[in-house]
Amino acid sequence: MTWCAMARGRIRPRGHFGGCVIMRRLWLGSVSVFVLSVAGPAIAQPSPRPLVLGQPLQSSMGPEDPVLQGDDSSYELFQVQAPKGQMVTVTLTSGAFQPVVAVADEINEECEDCVASVGETDKPAVVRKIVPASGVLQVRANTMNKGDRGPYTLLATAVEPPRISARPLPFGQSVSDALDTNDAFTNEGATVDAYAVRLTADQEIQLDLSSEDFDPKLELLTPAGAKVAEDDDGGPGTSARIRYTVPRAGLYQVRVTAVGSGELGTYTLTTGLRQELAPMPAPVSINLGQAVSGAMSSATPRYETDGEEVYAIRYGIRMEGGKVYKISVDVGSGSELDPKIAIGKIASDGSLDKLADNDDGGGGSNALLRYRPETSGTYVLEVQKVGRANGSYRLKVDQAAADRAPAPSQALRLGQSVPGELSDGGARLATTDALFNTYSVTLRAGQRVNVKMEKEGDSNLDPLLEIGLLTSAAFQAIAKDDDGAEGLNARIKFTAPSDGTYIIRATAGEPTQVGQYTIGVSEIPASIAPPFPARAKLGETIRGNLGATDPLRNDSQYFDRYVFNGQVGETYEITASAESFDVLVGARQIDRVDDDYVTDDDSGGGTNAKLIYTVTTAGPQIIRVTTIEESAGGDYSLLIIKR
Repeated sequence: MTWCAMARGRIRPRGHFGGCVIMRRLWLGSVSVFVLSVAGPAIAQPSPRPLVLGQPLQSSMGPEDPVLQGDDSSYELFQVQAPKGQMVTVTLTSGAFQPVVAVADEINEECEDCVASVGETDKPAVVRKIVPASGVLQVRANTMNKGDRGPYTLLATAVEPPRISARPLPFGQSVSDALDTNDAFTNEGATVDAYAVRLTADQEIQLDLSSEDFDPKLELLTPAGAKVAEDDDGGPGTSARIRYTVPRAGLYQVRVTAVGSGELGTYTLTTGLRQELAPMPAPVSINLGQAVSGAMSSATPRYETDGEEVYAIRYGIRMEGGKVYKISVDVGSGSELDPKIAIGKIASDGSLDKLADNDDGGGGSNALLRYRPETSGTYVLEVQKVGRANGSYRLKVDQAAADRAPAPSQALRLGQSVPGELSDGGARLATTDALFNTYSVTLRAGQRVNVKMEKEGDSNLDPLLEIGLLTSAAFQAIAKDDDGAEGLNARIKFTAPSDGTYIIRATAGEPTQVGQYTIGVSEIPASIAPPFPARAKLGETIRGNLGATDPLRNDSQYFDRYVFNGQVGETYEITASAESFDVLVGARQIDRVDDDYVTDDDSGGGTNAKLIYTVTTAGPQIIRVTTIEESAGGDYSLLIIKR
């Protein structure tokens, strides 16, 4: 199944997310993709309001609406009646927030049987579903994010769905076609094409379905209409594949559909006998330090593992147990190849029993693997290709530089930043084999500091920071961060639990990562209580300054606040400009959580901000002007215009 940029853990199977399928629980939010976290007692859902077919319903999300427990996003619940067997299409549109709509026979807390769709601002979320025997469907209109507010339109229509009619397809042939809005639908609202294929008893068949436009799904039905096989991603990538031994001859039906409601686009369906791949050639022997050139093409040998065809060229090399080896695969000039390096032993089925692998550790599309075998012997290296692009490469295996003992920790002063470097031959962690350097800083109990590590240049370094104490046994981390600063850089906001000297460990994210960096420790200034927001006059330019006398958000960015009165439905254009820093402007109702702002960063051109804000609750509205960068400041201007 295709997984992409899941901003929330709310929907479970059968969702659609801007052209890609998502799997989220709809009723309770989740902390991660797979783990559902329930906090606090369950809240009874409201009774659904009536939604009449063909009549657009105008409503608005506001602070009075219920919210999902996991992410505090607002929702409203509806119920629509329609004749049994008809196809109901539900459309949710909003210019104020990103809409999410879910439809089911009955919506319970987890919404496991929901068909769901996520739209964009000014782009509707659309769901289709067949009406059950009860003649009733429940609909939930939902915001994508916590704090989203504003008006929306909900519309439900019903039509007699097209009947699924199978077109003849001779076995052994392929067909390229498209799922479109004129096709029939499944009960879950997914568009479907069907083909009638005559099969012979005892055939071992293989059906393959691929698409660049949607996540394809295959179904195989017997002549009597019973589903005997289905697959979502058993083929390469997100392609679907069914392998089936035909028990008896007859006219079978192959259905082409998509994972999720509303998915459309072109596809290719291939039918035929299961094809056995030729055995892989024996590995080519290479020596330590020897550079070997090669090339990948459509004729490169391949084998199958877990439904995936792996294009690979194999090499054999002897390695000594306990020694460390550096295996690099660099692409040739003009080569489009994205190589992957894997090491292991050949399994009984001819595939590689993988011990370790790497895709892009060498920078760009180059692969770099650092490997320490446990025992001496001959190991198999595979140069594999990622994706479909072909090209040349250069493989080389070297013995890695000998590790040195850790150097004494370098003392850091508050406010000081120093350069550092992680390079081959440096000290490495026993647990991850990653390079590291250590630093020390003396702090008082309760003292709050920012510790920051930033990479320099174009190296493949992904900084990782830890701060803790050095005991007689080992280093004990108290706090850790990977990407808490800009980009891949690391930052820890740390409060010392007691007086003492703390150890800071600057580490590479992976064993093959090297590069230069800067590291520093700065004290977080005492928090200044935010003053009551200043009154803003509409249509007049306000000039201000951000600096050390202002309060901080996130302990690192200065801000000012302003207030004006607004009425429900009024829309304002809020522009903030600054020459010395990247400005961020936000707006919210005065009764919302202090950090619950609708924001804009760069819509004003350059680093200036322009926010279009619609009032959803009458009364005072708060405007916040702040910075993107830490500790940045300077003069700015603010203009609020009623549209």
